[in-house]
Amino acid sequence: MKKILLLITLIISTSTLFAYDIIHPIGGRAAAMGGSSVASQGLWALQNNPAGMANLDKISLGLYYENRWMLPETAYKCGAFALPTKFGTLGLSFNQFGSSKYNENKFGFAYAKDFGRYLQIGLQLDYLLLKIGNDYGTFSAVTFELGIQSRVTDKLTLGTYVFNPASLSFEQTLNHEKLPIVFRFGMAYQFTKDFIGQCEIEKNSEREGVSLRAGLEYEAIKNLYIRAGVQTNPGILSFGLGYAISFAQINVAAQLHNELGASVQIGTVFSIGK
Repeated sequence: MKKILLLITLIISTSTLFAYDIIHPIGGRAAAMGGSSVASQGLWALQNNPAGMANLDKISLGLYYENRWMLPETAYKCGAFALPTKFGTLGLSFNQFGSSKYNENKFGFAYAKDFGRYLQIGLQLDYLLLKIGNDYGTFSAVTFELGIQSRVTDKLTLGTYVFNPASLSFEQTLNHEKLPIVFRFGMAYQFTKDFIGQCEIEKNSEREGVSLRAGLEYEAIKNLYIRAGVQTNPGILSFGLGYAISFAQINVAAQLHNELGASVQIGTVFSIGK
């Protein structure tokens, strides 16, 4: 009961409902590393910074599930698909937070292009759908996301990302509820072949202050990864494991929120091709 009351309080205190749940880092790896993801590559970059999928060389399909705060009503589901072509990488994604009585949905179509070592750019168009039960209605909005990455050196990658830079809104609502503008900037550094560190800063226009995120990844044995991370505003500690084989990856994570308690995450990615 205490968790539910805290959840309701947090939602009410957030002027835009989408600011609270649907726009946050996706994937078991990102979850285990404190949410740091803006400088990462791979399929889930489709959700975290579309520039990071520019160098995918295989058709990829991913599924992700998060049991947030161990409450069925706050489950988070996501699916993603990426298709590399000679013109760049195309991606499709779907996110849903909530239950049948209240849910937030995001459908995305993305394109990413590698312009050489120092510049990768990604763009995603989003259709957002908010459904509220008990005849309150359904509301929609259209917006976009833009991301840039740069491999500055063999070890250092920088990334920046913005969601909803045009400050679009839900036009059907009484108050024309604004979507948040979310900005992230961060880096990933490969200390050794087996050890990576990441950090980033996020500013959400609907929240006070900034959120800082950092995470570490260590390949303990071949293809087995141990991860840990931390986040501020809100305070979250996280850890997790990952395992990869030639055609698939599985990543699991657990997070501890300083007020709402524990969440668990699991994600899988399947790759097709040589």
